[in-house]
Amino acid sequence: MDYSFKIINSSAGSGKTFKLAIEYISKLFSKQNDEHFKSMLALTFTNKASAEMKYRILLYLNDLKHQRNKIVLKEILKITSLNEFDIQKKSSKILEKILFNYSNFNVITIDSFTNNIIRTINGELEKNDDFIVEFDSQIYIDQAIEELLSEIDEDNELKELLVEFAKYKITINKSWDISYDLIHFGLFIDKESNKDQVDYFKKKNLKFFSQIRKKILALNFKKTKYIHDLSNDTLDLINQSGLDENDFKGGYFTKYLQKLKSQANFKVNESSEKSLKGESNLYNKTLGKNKVDIIEKIRPVLLKNYLKIKKSIIEIDKITSTLSFIPSISLISRIEDKIDKIQNENNIRLISKFNTQLNALIKLNDAPYIYEKLGSIFIDFFIDEFQDTSELQWENLIPLISNSIHSESHDGSKGSLLIVGDPKQSIYRWRGGAVNQFLHLIHNQKNPFHFERILDDKEDINYRSSKEIVDFNSEFFTFLSNNLDLGIYDSDDLNFRQKSDKKDTGYVSIDMSDNESFFLKIQNQILDLLSRGYSPSEIVILVRKNKHAKELIENINAEEFDFISSDILQINNSNTVQFIISIFKLTVSSNDYAERKKVINYLYNQNYFEKNYDSLNQCFFSNLSKIEITDFFLKISSNEKFELKHFLSLSILNAIKYCTYIFKLDIEDPFIVALIDNIFEFLDNNDDSIKSYLNYWEKKSENIMLSMPDNQNSISISTIHKSKGLEYPAVIIPIYDDKLDENLSRELIWLDEPFENLKDLKWTLLRTSKNLQNMGDTAKEIYERSILNNLIDSVNLLYVAFTRAEKELIIISKKDNLETNSFSSLIKDFLVHKSSSDKYTIGEKMIISKKNIDQSYSNNQNKKIINVRSTSKNVNQAKYVSDTLSKIYDKDKSAKVYVFFGNENLVDLVNVFDTNENLKISSNQHILESGSKDFDYIIITNMNEGFFPFSNINEGVIKEAEKIKFDNKSQQEQENHIHDLFYNLIHKAKEVHLIYDSDLSSLMSGEASRFIKQIEFSELYNYNEEVIKSKKIIKSNDSEIIKKDNLINQKINDILKKGVSASALNLFIKNPYLFYEQKILNVNDSEESKYLNYMDQGTLIHKVIEKIYKPYIGLTLEVEHIDLMKEELENESINSFSELYSKEPEGKNLIFIEVLKEYINNTLDYERNQLINENAKIKIISLEKKITTNILVNNKDVKLNGIIDRIDMFNGCLRVIDYKSGLVKQGVLDIKNIDNVKTDYKYSYLLQLLFYKYLAKSFYKNEEILDIGICALKERTSPFLFVKDHSILPINEIKIIISDIISKILETKEFIDSGNPA
Repeated sequence: MDYSFKIINSSAGSGKTFKLAIEYISKLFSKQNDEHFKSMLALTFTNKASAEMKYRILLYLNDLKHQRNKIVLKEILKITSLNEFDIQKKSSKILEKILFNYSNFNVITIDSFTNNIIRTINGELEKNDDFIVEFDSQIYIDQAIEELLSEIDEDNELKELLVEFAKYKITINKSWDISYDLIHFGLFIDKESNKDQVDYFKKKNLKFFSQIRKKILALNFKKTKYIHDLSNDTLDLINQSGLDENDFKGGYFTKYLQKLKSQANFKVNESSEKSLKGESNLYNKTLGKNKVDIIEKIRPVLLKNYLKIKKSIIEIDKITSTLSFIPSISLISRIEDKIDKIQNENNIRLISKFNTQLNALIKLNDAPYIYEKLGSIFIDFFIDEFQDTSELQWENLIPLISNSIHSESHDGSKGSLLIVGDPKQSIYRWRGGAVNQFLHLIHNQKNPFHFERILDDKEDINYRSSKEIVDFNSEFFTFLSNNLDLGIYDSDDLNFRQKSDKKDTGYVSIDMSDNESFFLKIQNQILDLLSRGYSPSEIVILVRKNKHAKELIENINAEEFDFISSDILQINNSNTVQFIISIFKLTVSSNDYAERKKVINYLYNQNYFEKNYDSLNQCFFSNLSKIEITDFFLKISSNEKFELKHFLSLSILNAIKYCTYIFKLDIEDPFIVALIDNIFEFLDNNDDSIKSYLNYWEKKSENIMLSMPDNQNSISISTIHKSKGLEYPAVIIPIYDDKLDENLSRELIWLDEPFENLKDLKWTLLRTSKNLQNMGDTAKEIYERSILNNLIDSVNLLYVAFTRAEKELIIISKKDNLETNSFSSLIKDFLVHKSSSDKYTIGEKMIISKKNIDQSYSNNQNKKIINVRSTSKNVNQAKYVSDTLSKIYDKDKSAKVYVFFGNENLVDLVNVFDTNENLKISSNQHILESGSKDFDYIIITNMNEGFFPFSNINEGVIKEAEKIKFDNKSQQEQENHIHDLFYNLIHKAKEVHLIYDSDLSSLMSGEASRFIKQIEFSELYNYNEEVIKSKKIIKSNDSEIIKKDNLINQKINDILKKGVSASALNLFIKNPYLFYEQKILNVNDSEESKYLNYMDQGTLIHKVIEKIYKPYIGLTLEVEHIDLMKEELENESINSFSELYSKEPEGKNLIFIEVLKEYINNTLDYERNQLINENAKIKIISLEKKITTNILVNNKDVKLNGIIDRIDMFNGCLRVIDYKSGLVKQGVLDIKNIDNVKTDYKYSYLLQLLFYKYLAKSFYKNEEILDIGICALKERTSPFLFVKDHSILPINEIKIIISDIISKILETKEFIDSGNPA
C-alpha cells in the first residue's frame, strides 16, 4: 500500500472510479486516525465525477460495514494488512465520521479547489471574496471590446490604431469590422496557455507598438521591392538568354515570375521549385537541344533566385501575420483591464482566470501559508483524469503537493500522490488539457518530485464492453497507431491492448456507404436494433460536430423513433419559448412587426384562434395592421384579454404565468420550465425587468439548455466530447470525410524572436501553415508538433467514441470523396488491412429480452419513510412543493405543515404554481426560528451542499439577535446546531419530503446534502428516493406553408402597379418566403443596433458619393474636380451620417467613416489616374437617377422601378454603374451565366445590371450603352468591373428575362422558405 507517488494508467472501461475509491479507502484504512480523510484531497474535473467518486467511497464503506460486497472486500484485503473483522469495524467508524464531518470530506473539482484558495486569500487580504463564479467568458469579452470601441470618441491614439487596423484589413480583402477580430483575440488570450505572452505585452504601451509597426512596414516594403526586382532580373536573364515562356513547360515558371513582379500578394510555388530542382520537367521533351543547353546552363541561377524569392515570401508571410495581429496584441493591456473592471463592477470572477490568479498567489505565498488559510493541511492527494490537467493547473499543484509528500506529519507518516488517467482519452487540448505532461510521467521522462514514480502495471481489463468490441478496438487502434506512426502508443506502459471481463457475445459492424444511402443505412441500423429488443434510450449516435447531429435530424425521419440532442434541448429552438420572448420584446419595442408576426404565427399554429381564419395568410393580413401595441394584444387574445398595462406591472415570473394563462400554454412544458428556471437564476443577481432579461437573453440564449430528461424514450444524438465517461448498450458512429488536421490552420502559435533585425519584438502570432517549416528550426518543430497533436486528438476522439459501447458497436463511414488523411480514410485503410471491401463484422447480433424488474416495496414498514426527491434546478422543486401541499391539505385541512426553503427565493417560484395559496397557511419560518414546535409534515427544498447546511444568512431573513448569535459560532458549531434542528424536525414528523437539485452544471450545485446521505446510509429510516420527472417533450407543430390566395394576388397586383425593382426580383429568387414577408406583408426583420448594419453602411456610402459628385453633374471631369471632391469628402462623410441618422457618429461608426473615406478616396484616385494617364473623358450624366418604365406580363401592365447609382459618358459612350461596398468577383458578371440569373441568387448583380440597362435604354432611347458594371469600392487597384459582351444580349431578351421572373411570381402557388437568409 505504501507509496509516495503512484500512477494508474486506466484505459477506457477498466473501472477507473472503482480503482480510485478502493485506493482512497485503502489509504484511510492504513492510518490509525479514523479522521484522516480530513487530510486527504481528491481532485476531479467535473461535478459529476466528484459526486460519483464521493458516493462510491460512501457506498463501499457501507458495503464493507455490512459485509455485502465481496469484490470490494477482496480488493481491500489484497491492498491492506487488515482482516475482515478489522475492516468491518473500521469502515463503520470512518463512514460515520465522514457523514458527520462532511465539510472535511474533500473530494472536489480542481476548479472548486482553486476557487476555495482564491476566496480564502482574497478574504485575508480584505478583498471581496463573495464573488460569483462565471463560466462563460465570451459575453464579458464581448462587453470589454464594446467598451473599448466606445472609447475611441475621446482617445485619438486608440482611434488611430483601430482605424489603421481596419484599413489594413481591407487591403487584404477582409471585412473592415475589427470587433470580430478583437473578440476572437480576446478569447484566445483568455486561454491560460498564453499567460507568458499576455504578461509580456501588457507592459508595453501603444507607442512601442506604433514603432514596431513602422519598422515592420519598412521591412515589408524592402522585401516586396526585393521580390519585384529579383523576379524582374530573373525574367531579364531568361530573355537575354534567347528564351521565352514557351520554352518552359506550360510557361508556368515565367508566368509565376510575371505575377511576382506585378503583385503584392505573394505565394510560394512548390511545382516551380520541383521543376527547378529536377524533380519534375522544367521544359518540354520536344524542346531543341540548343535551348535545352541554355536552360541547363542557367538552371542553377534560376534555382538560386527562386530560393531567395521563396525565403523573402516566407518572411513576408511572417510580416503579414504580424501586421494582422499587432493591433490586437497592442490592446492586450486595455482588454485585460476592461475585463478586470467588468469583473469588479459585476462582482464576478471568470473561471478561465482562476488558474492564472492562483499561480500568482502561489508565487507570492508558500504552501504552508496557503494551507494555514485553508484550515487544512492535505497529506494524501488523488488526481483524477490527469490527461485533462492543464500545464498551469499542474504547475500550481506541484508546490502544494511537494510540501506534503516531502515532509513528515506529526505522527511520522509521509504524504502521497496518486494520479489516475488515460492519455488515450485526452480530447480537451483545445481547453488546455496537456497530455504530454502525463506521457512524460508515464515514461519516467520528467518527475517534479524526489521520489521514483510507481506505475501500476496490472493487466488491462475492460469491464464495460463485450469481448468482440474490446478485441476489435485493440486491433483497430493498434493498426491506426502503427499506420499513422504514433510511437507514443507503442510501448509496454502505454498501448491499446486490452482484455474483456465480459462473457456475453458482442457485435461490431463496419459499413462503407455512398452519400446517397448514408442516412438510410443509419436509419436501418436503428430500426434493426429496435426490432431486436433494444429500447430507444439504450441506443446512442455519437458525432464529432453539432452540425452532424443537425444533419441526422434533418435527413432521418422515421415514425418508429424520435431523436433527442443538445440542439433539440436548446431552449431558444422552442417555438413556445420564442413566443414568450417575442411578447417580451414587443413590450420594449412595440412597433416591431417582425415580432408581431412571430406571435401571430405561433398562435395560429397552436390553433389558438380555432376556426376564425381560413389560412395563416388571412390571419396575418387581419392582425398585422398598423395599430397600437395595446390594441394588438387585445385583438389577438380571445376570451381572456391580454391587458398590456397589467402585464407590465407584473414581475417577470408572474408575467410568464400571465402569458400561459391568457394564451393557454402548458406551464409544465419542459421548455417553459427551463425558461422559468433560467429567469429565476437571472434574478439572483439582476433587477426584475423584462428589458434587463432581454439583454441577457441576446447574449446567453444559445447556451441555455434543457436538462436531458430521464423519461424521454428517444434515441440520443451526442457529440463524442459530451459522451466521455458514459456507456451505452448500442453505439452508432457515423464517420464523415472530415480531414484529420482540419483544425490545424485555425491554430494560432507564438513564434519567439520572429525577426532577426527586430529584437524589440519578443513574439509574434502566426496561423499554423506549411510555411513554418521554412522559418527556422523552432518554427519547424512547432509545426511538426502541431501536426502530431492534431493526429493524436483525432485518434483519441475515435477511441473515446468506440469504447462507449457495451454490446454493439456500429460504424457507418462515408466512402465518396475519400481522401487521404481523413476520418473515413482511416476506416477504409483498416478494411484494406483486413482484406475486406465495404463491409466487416465481428460477433453476432443479439436478441434483447427484457427482464421483469421487481418494483415491490421492500423497506422495513416499521421505520419512518423519508421521501427524497431529486430534480434539475428549481422549478420542479417549486412545483413539487405546491403539489405536495395540495395533497396534504386536501386530505387534512388542519394539518401542521412546515416548509423550509434552503434557497429563500424559491418562495417566489412556489407562488407561481400555488394557485390555492396553501403556502400561506403552512409554517415556513427559518429553521433557526422553528423552535421546538411539532409538525406533522416537513418539506425542505434545496437540500444541497452549500445550501443545507448553510453558513450565511441574508439580512432581514431572521431576527438580528438570532443572526448575530449564529454568525458568532464556528463552522462546526453552526453545522452541529443545524444538525440538531433538522433531526428534531424529522423525528417528530409523520411524513418528510426532502428535495434537492441534481443539476451538475455549475460550480457549487448538484451534490445532495450530507443529511440526505446520512439518512440513506442510516438504519433508522426507510430511504425512498425518486426523480421528479419532467413532462415528455412534444415536437412543435410545423408552420403552415403560405399558399397563394386572393389577398396575396391583390397585394402582388398592387406591387406590380406601383413598381417592382431589381432587388424585389432578386429577393424572390433568393427566398420566396422572404419576398412574401417583406414585400407582401411589409415586415422587415432587422435588429436594432448601436452601430450601422450592412444595409445602413451601403446607404451612407451612396449618400456621400452622391453629395461629392453632385456639383459636377453635366461637366467633363478634370483633375481639379477630383481634388476638390477629396477635400469635400472629410466634411460630407460626417454631415451625411448626421443627416441620415440624426446623431453624431461614435465608437465603431467613427472607424467605418474612415473606412468609407478610404473606399471613396481609392475610387477617386483611380478616376484621377484615368484622367491623367489615359486621357479619359468622364462626364457625369446623373446620380441616384430614378427611372420607371412599363412592360406587359401575362396581360398585366407592370411598372419597373429603379434608382441607378450613376450614369456617365466615358470617352463619349454611355455607362451604367452600380456602387457596391462588398466583395465582388468578376465571375458573377460573366454573361455566360445568363441562363442562371432567373434561378440562382449568386448572379443577382448580373440581373440587377441587366435590369438597369433595360431601364436606362427606355430613358436614353437614342444612346448606345457602352458598359454596364459595378464600382466595387473595396477593390483597391481596379474598382470598375464591367459585364463583358453584354451587347450580345438584345434589349428584348432582357425584357423576356424580367418578364419570366415576374411570371413566376404571378404563377407561384406557395411561398416556401428556401433557407437563404435575408
